[in-house]
Amino acid sequence: MEVTTDVSPEIINRSDKIDNPYKKSVKTLSKGFIEVLAPPLTETKKHLKELQETQAHLYDKLHSENLILSEVQHSDELHSMIDKIKVYNLKLQHIKKDIRTLHEKSIKLKKRALKLQDLKQAEEEIVNNPPR
Repeated sequence: MEVTTDVSPEIINRSDKIDNPYKKSVKTLSKGFIEVLAPPLTETKKHLKELQETQAHLYDKLHSENLILSEVQHSDELHSMIDKIKVYNLKLQHIKKDIRTLHEKSIKLKKRALKLQDLKQAEEEIVNNPPR
């Protein structure tokens, strides 16, 4: 953006020749202002530079980790392992179902065996001790 002025070069040159009574004060105040603010500004600049270097380092590290993760995600070995996990999980579910079924059948058989044993004992008692 350009600033245009209607001041002729003669006026500008004349203003340099005019003795400004505040010129020395302005220079002194400017120098003091710079002396007061320069150290914190240089310190801030130093901290910003360190921060930028740290950010660049973290960015590079994050980028490399993303590349590694991307390679792993697209790995055929990983996909085959996941497929095996699915197959083994289904097999495990079927085995659990079979075990539950066998457990239920064994409980029924135990009950039946106890009944048969009771009936056999009752029959033996009848045979050994006939009613009179």
